This record gives sequence, C-alpha cells and structure tokens, in this order.
Amino acid sequence: MSGQGPGRQGAGAGRGSGQEPAPVSPLMIPLLVLGLAIGFFSGYFLLWWGALVVLGVIVAAVSLVLRGRSRDGATGAIAGVLLGYAGVILVALFRGAL
Repeated sequence: MSGQGPGRQGAGAGRGSGQEPAPVSPLMIPLLVLGLAIGFFSGYFLLWWGALVVLGVIVAAVSLVLRGRSRDGATGAIAGVLLGYAGVILVALFRGAL
C-alpha cells in the first residue's frame, strides 16, 4: 500500500497536466466593489425601487458582454450589485424594518 486512497489519486492530476489558470480581468475587483456600493445604496435608499437599479446593472453588464467587453468585469458587477442589494434587504427583514 502506498498510502494513497482512491480519492487521492486524482488530487494531483491537475498540477502536472500543463494547464495554467485563466487570467482574471483587472476590472473584476473594481467592478465588484462598485457593484457592492450600488447595490447597498439602492437597497438602503430606494428599498424596493432599488430592484430596478439592480435590473438595470444586470442588463448593462449583459449588453457589455454581448458587445465583446470583459466577461469577468460584468460578472463582478452583477455579483456585487446582487450581494449588496440582497444584503441590505435581508438585514432590513431580520431587523423588522420591512
């Protein structure tokens, strides 16, 4: 027995295969932070009308991807705005403000 179980045989297979991770766009982190800020403020100040802002950001991000822009940046913006908005709404629900 070599000490490797059946679950451990595939663990190192990806390391020696020569595949490198795909580079992440430099727009990912700034658009994620911007999306968090937009989602937070739209949820905090506009409450349910903020869902229209979230929808607008999603439509803008999808249209940018369809035009050939950065998919990583659009993903960051969508994830950020959804997390920011959902976070504020959930906090308001749990605090009994809604």
